[in-house]
Amino acid sequence: MVSYFTIDATGENTNFQKEISNMMHGFGDNPNPNAATVVLVEHIVLQQLRSILQEALNYSTLRGAKVISNYDIIYLMRKNTVKLKRLHNYQIKMDHIDITRNPTAVNPTTILTGIILDDDKEGKKKRTHIDIIKDLDETDEVSLVTFDTIDYLRKVRASKITEAMTFEKYEAYHKARCSSFRSGYGLSKGFVKLECWINPTKELNISSLALEVLCFLAYETVAEIVDGVFLIRQDSKKKSGDPFSKFEGGYFCNPQSLSNAVYIKSGYEGVPAITVAEVREVLRRYFTPTTGLNGLFYRNMSNDLPVRYIAI
Repeated sequence: MVSYFTIDATGENTNFQKEISNMMHGFGDNPNPNAATVVLVEHIVLQQLRSILQEALNYSTLRGAKVISNYDIIYLMRKNTVKLKRLHNYQIKMDHIDITRNPTAVNPTTILTGIILDDDKEGKKKRTHIDIIKDLDETDEVSLVTFDTIDYLRKVRASKITEAMTFEKYEAYHKARCSSFRSGYGLSKGFVKLECWINPTKELNISSLALEVLCFLAYETVAEIVDGVFLIRQDSKKKSGDPFSKFEGGYFCNPQSLSNAVYIKSGYEGVPAITVAEVREVLRRYFTPTTGLNGLFYRNMSNDLPVRYIAI
């Protein structure tokens, strides 16, 4: 049995509070997010990534590998076709950015597929995220995902937020939207800060492509938490006996129309910062198991709680 690896909880003073603050801003939070909320979200993301690493370590050990690769992490995502599709598109975008910033470089696909695996010195080519997704997607379900509702609603929300912005506010918002857990561009030095954050003792060997997948999952975790907060705010507007009360005030948008906001009013002026209590309520709802007919008195409920990841 593989033992849990020990990691300093402080991450050797490495943190992503500034980046997470900007991400929350970009996803629809107040321009000045609550500091305590940012710290809580950072803690949630860190614990989620370390749990993912632990499970990925178990898979890599079973394979006889010495390095946690992108395959081990993508394997955990195999049941979520929408997230696999997002990761597929994410690699395409990142490859485009890399080749744009370095026009003299060869094709990014050639770069990714021509490197030898860290845990395999026999000359095998490194498998990209897209290669692994194709292998895991035996029934071609990922290729059939043509519309992502959640991503669509995020874009509509961003469009509604920016429609009345001044240039100065839009510039700040654009910078916030560009924030990520990727500390730079390139395959070798883009995830140094992320690795120091999740693996400060260097006890684990993590490939660069695995770090890229973790970067994607960390970003999605923040996004899912913010999305959940807006859903809670929508639910809080319900009035007893009025099923349409939650749709008042511009907080909801029919996916077929762009005339209304998505869980948010136009502009930032009337948007309160996300609170710690709201984030905790998101976690409570997410991790509450299916109670079934037995409700809270289900005797085996504690044994049925799976390890769940917000971004997967």
